[in-house]
Order: sequence, then C-alpha cells, then structure tokens
Amino acid sequence: MNFFSPPPTITAKVHATLPESLICREPSEWIGGFAGGYNDVFLEGPTIGTSESVFVTDIPHGRILEVDKQGKFTECLKYDGEPNGMAVRKDGKFVVADYKQGMLLFDPETRTMSPLVTRWNLERFKGPNDVIVDSKENVYFTDQGQTSMTDPTGRVYRLCPNGRLDTLLTNGISPNGLVLSPDEKYLYVAMTRSNEVWRLPLHANGTTSKAGVFFRSFGTAGPDGLAVDEEGNLFC
Repeated sequence: MNFFSPPPTITAKVHATLPESLICREPSEWIGGFAGGYNDVFLEGPTIGTSESVFVTDIPHGRILEVDKQGKFTECLKYDGEPNGMAVRKDGKFVVADYKQGMLLFDPETRTMSPLVTRWNLERFKGPNDVIVDSKENVYFTDQGQTSMTDPTGRVYRLCPNGRLDTLLTNGISPNGLVLSPDEKYLYVAMTRSNEVWRLPLHANGTTSKAGVFFRSFGTAGPDGLAVDEEGNLFC
C-alpha cells in the first residue's frame, strides 16, 4: 500500500541516435570480460556541459562523445581508458570516473584528458564507477570494481580541492551511483548487488558516522544512478 500520490507521467522522446559511422566494433578488454552482449558501444555518464551539449562516455572503447542541441553526435576523444560516470566542475572541466585509469579530468575546450587522482596510498583503485561534485568543489566518487555480496569491499572517496583524499566507506556492496541531499548534509550511495541505497551523514569536520540503509528492494538488478530534486526526493 502506498499513501503517496502517483508521480506524473513524463513521456520520453528520442533526442539523438548514434550514427553507424561512430559505432565502434574494435576488440576491447572490457567487452571480453563482460557477461552481457554489448559488442559495439556502451554509453554511460550523460552530463550537460557549460555549452549545454550533452556529453556521454563509451566505456569499452574509451571515448567521450558530445551530443549537441540538434542531436548530432561528435567524437571528442578516444584514449586508453574505460570511462563511466562524469561530473562538471565550475571551471567547465569534467571529472571522469574511469574503471581502468582512475579519476581523470577532461577538458571539453582542448578535448584532452589528464590524471586527477589514480591511486590511494600507492594502491590502484578497484574500478571507479560514478562521481559528483558539491558546491565547494569536493569530488565524491565510488570505487566499485567487481565487489558484491561475496566481496563487500567497495569504497567511497572524497577528493578535496586541496588534494586530500578521504575514504568515507570501505565495506560497500558494489557502490554505484551517488548523490547529495540538497543541503549537502547527507550522501546517498546505490549498492547495486545488495539492492540497497545507503545514507551517510556528512559532518562539519569532514567525517561520517552512523551510515544506514535508506532503501532496500529485491530482485536481480539493484539501483544504479541516483538523483534528488529540490525537495529532497530521491530517484533511483
């Protein structure tokens, strides 16, 4: 039973379709190790840039693609990586969670990629998945790798503007999408393999405590990307 009014129905329409000329059928390590049937392209991380174009990643082929207002695709960059989620900083550059290379920085003006942070205490990341940037330019990102119920070691990090890297969580069960509450006092993290969304209070001194399960479901596929509206409603 649900006592809330049903949400309004929003009918989606196709804005853009990747043209045949940009479909990549080259061999990829990511495709070779993936259980699904994704052979040509796997688009992720849709993010609106300062130009109002939508930028997306192509994980298996290490590409950043731009979609303009008219729905035209352009390949901005192809490199040795596996980019997933992205977030825009105030300077217009994109923070990219790259499963293979760590956390990178993409400049849409020069169409170049550079490392942002690739290790934690000399240790390589498991495989970053998603990223957000708060109002103070702190970068929060999930390090998902292949963690699951049998390997609950996924991590959530915060990269501060001064370069300090904080570990907020080390026992995540496939941490995936993440989002902040409107007042930025709480961090929500999707735990895909446990079918949950966790809620982490963020204290003024930068620490977190008393993290708990905010939402739990059941089935073969758990929550992935997260979003909140101005009223603080969580969507997953």
